[in-house]
Amino acid sequence: METLRLRQEVGLIFIVTEELKNRLLEEFNAASEEVQRQIDQFDFRARHALAELQRADLNRAMAARQQIEAEKQRLAAIKHELQDRRREIEALEIGAEYPRGNIEGFTDIAVGDNLFAKLAGYQLVVKDGVVIEIRELAMSPEDVILPQSQIVLPGQQ
Repeated sequence: METLRLRQEVGLIFIVTEELKNRLLEEFNAASEEVQRQIDQFDFRARHALAELQRADLNRAMAARQQIEAEKQRLAAIKHELQDRRREIEALEIGAEYPRGNIEGFTDIAVGDNLFAKLAGYQLVVKDGVVIEIRELAMSPEDVILPQSQIVLPGQQ
């Protein structure tokens, strides 16, 4: 075998434009509206279920109330996180770089290649949907965690 193909993550960096900001804000608005819809539905169902439980079994109603409050707090935290991220998007300056996640890519490694250079990976810089730069990342041997060999002493098998 002369070469080996490995998977690796490729970072996506977007250049902030008005179009990108508008698209991101639309995404956050839609997500925020969906979370609010879930909160409203949950609240409606929880009130009815709690009212029925209070008539039937007060102890179960108290336990259910705690679960309901925990779920409300979880949904409120999600909504708050979305609002914070929305403010971050609004504050982005045109021309700034905005990391948008990773996609999966492949790299071929052959005998004689520098392993650290190959594993460092790449970033795609995108502006309005067009790749404008491919960055090759640098990595030193200290950045890589290689599996340690397991030493098995006689009698420990």
